[in-house]
Amino acid sequence: MADHSSESGKRPVKRVFIDADTGKQISEQTVVTDAKDVATRVTVKHVDATGEVGNKRPIAIALWVVAIIFEVLAAMSVMQSSPLYAKLPGNPLVWVVAFLVLDLICVIVAGQLWKKANHIDPPSEANKVEFFLKSQLGAILSVIAFLPFIILTLLDKDADKRTKTIAVVAAVIALAIGGGTSADFNPVSSEDLQAMQANAIELGDGTVYWTEHGTVYHLNPNCSHIINSATIYSGDAAAAYEHGLTRPCKDCARADGDETIKAMAEAGTVTEADAGEADEAATDEAETEDAEVDEAA
Repeated sequence: MADHSSESGKRPVKRVFIDADTGKQISEQTVVTDAKDVATRVTVKHVDATGEVGNKRPIAIALWVVAIIFEVLAAMSVMQSSPLYAKLPGNPLVWVVAFLVLDLICVIVAGQLWKKANHIDPPSEANKVEFFLKSQLGAILSVIAFLPFIILTLLDKDADKRTKTIAVVAAVIALAIGGGTSADFNPVSSEDLQAMQANAIELGDGTVYWTEHGTVYHLNPNCSHIINSATIYSGDAAAAYEHGLTRPCKDCARADGDETIKAMAEAGTVTEADAGEADEAATDEAETEDAEVDEAA
């Protein structure tokens, strides 16, 4: 039988997987591809979910307390009726901005620590209110760390107009930055993590793959989206989630059958829209096959 791989532009490429820790070869695979720059030697770094919550949450709470203290100091520096006003050396406006900046730094660090803890130990979705509060606590406390200052400054009739305007603008900007960096726009529950692990086991051997700058995890190391990557990280679903990867690659899911992505949608690891796309792809493929049969007849 003639080899048509050269005619179609495709060629077999050997990919060698190496354990980064031991330097030993893990496996060797041959894939047929038309990609121009396929990595022929792939370094696989296995990653375990070894992160610990530790003191992340207590430290975050302590930083939020400090942030509120800085908020109070900023308010006292701008309000002429406060005992602190004009008691600090230099321009009061400089102190106001300095306290707001320190407030913002505490808010950002606390928010990142809280989100990191949630990535290691996600909250349960059994109680919707509790899940929302735990997932978005960073954004909520960001509001508390700036909004009272904004309201008090705006209501202070004795405050210098110029100082008041600059202080309010600075606080609004800090609130936007602090809230934006602390909010979790893709919160995942402990139930979602369990579903991710179950899907990874059902669709493979429980191992998932991802790249350093990837936004999804892959079920197949030969997925077309990562086949050109020289370094691939592997681990279980918990390790992927700990690194901020909460969604599977849709193409990897489809490669295991049209029903796979539907099951994953039911488990909450992909959206129903993704499942709809899989249905459309399957329908288009079926229609194409029907058309080919009609032409042959």
